[in-house]
Amino acid sequence: MRLPIGIQDFAKLREGNYVYVDKTMFMMPLLEGGAYFFARPRRFGKSLLLSTLKAAFEGRKDLFHGLWLESNFDFSPRPIVRLDMSNVNFRSKSLDEGIVDWLRINAQEYNYELKSQNAQDAFREIILEFSKTAKVVVLIDEYDKPITDHLLEPDKRREHQAILKSVYGVLKPLDAHLHLVFLTGVSKIGKLSLFSDLNNLQDISLNEKYATLCGYTKTEIESTFPQFLEAVATRQNITMAALWELITFWYNGYSWDAITRLYCPFSFLIFLEQKKFKSFWFETGTPTFLLQLIRAAQLNPLEFDGTETDVSGITTTDVEQLDAISLMFQTGYLTIRQSQVLAGQEFYTLGYPNQEVRQAFSSSLIGQYSQLVPSQISQFGVALHRALLRLDWDTLFAKVNQVLAGIPYEIFAKKESYVHSLMHLMLTSTGLSTQSQVQTSLGRMDTLVITPTHQIIFEFKTSGRAEQAVQQINTMQYAAGFDQTVVKVGVLFDLDQKCISEWITE
Repeated sequence: MRLPIGIQDFAKLREGNYVYVDKTMFMMPLLEGGAYFFARPRRFGKSLLLSTLKAAFEGRKDLFHGLWLESNFDFSPRPIVRLDMSNVNFRSKSLDEGIVDWLRINAQEYNYELKSQNAQDAFREIILEFSKTAKVVVLIDEYDKPITDHLLEPDKRREHQAILKSVYGVLKPLDAHLHLVFLTGVSKIGKLSLFSDLNNLQDISLNEKYATLCGYTKTEIESTFPQFLEAVATRQNITMAALWELITFWYNGYSWDAITRLYCPFSFLIFLEQKKFKSFWFETGTPTFLLQLIRAAQLNPLEFDGTETDVSGITTTDVEQLDAISLMFQTGYLTIRQSQVLAGQEFYTLGYPNQEVRQAFSSSLIGQYSQLVPSQISQFGVALHRALLRLDWDTLFAKVNQVLAGIPYEIFAKKESYVHSLMHLMLTSTGLSTQSQVQTSLGRMDTLVITPTHQIIFEFKTSGRAEQAVQQINTMQYAAGFDQTVVKVGVLFDLDQKCISEWITE
């Protein structure tokens, strides 16, 4: 069996002897019909999900041999309109033309020649024509990509909004002709403006019943990939228990119900192939716009882990007033850590899902603040990692000061919280376990970095002396209860000179 890396076509996956995690049981409510919207981050298997639904409605029972659905669905064929906005050409031609071209090809698959010349009429025409044989299934992938690709171009974005709104607006009046309408996307920022007329669309993104529809659970991985896991353990020369601890730390943690924890399929599959721990998911798409939004909003990166919000804080849909925290959640850089109901209202605690996202996102934020290019950031993280392992403070703080010196004065905030955030980002970029604002019985330590041999407690000051920071560590007993060798580090920042002017260790 082969690893299905990058395979988005269900027929290709099943006929090509690729491993498949059976998700068909969770698809059954969708197969029964209705109108649904489902958001998940990129590389989570949304396109494969739509391809699987398409195969079921095409009557391809042969592809489902051995899967749950094989004996639980009648596989009666239905006409299908599938619109993949990630592959519609709206770059070298207009979005309207691109949609018409796509629908024309879709119609030809059913030996029908499309007559309409604009997207709205073509969409209506193909649904009405197909419904002459049976109620139609409409599958739309990456529904808002023509909008999200132009977030920084308001005129083009609004042009695409108007076109998509007119196309999607066709669906509700044709409800009697439709069996299933299923739309997927990464974010909800286009949902309000595009679906204001489609008020029968059920958003199942946070529905517990569909929490594991995309993504792998640990149980699914254990039962589906045992031989691959054994190969990784052998290559790493560690026990299976130790391997699972590392895999969980790096790739587990996504949740949309605060109960089930999921692995990103793309990252996990690449990891099984390469047999080493890296930020695979993040490398497939650097969120430049999101990073700029965070910096412009002057958000404190220390607060991302532990952000508390209600449901409106993670489902913002207004493309004209984008919210960084909501976008971070919708695009997969934050996830639900826990939820609680107070006075009938649900509240969420958000955080980074895992080390892969935490390290890579922190490194990218350093680039936003310091003007370093990706290769320099990578080299910087490696240098800090080595310095921490060796307890080489001269090298560590020299590297930090190089970065601080490169930050333009106009964006360097002379605030203690600002330099704390920068230090947190820099230390996180090393890949070592880094925790900031760690609560203890007597207070809150600034930052804790855990290496294989030491636990390093950092206390930062912007006035006084560095030795006062170490005295605070001792007075507040931050090191109490640690069983490894503890290193206490007091650091003094000079905000006027943008540098660390003094440090002391104990």
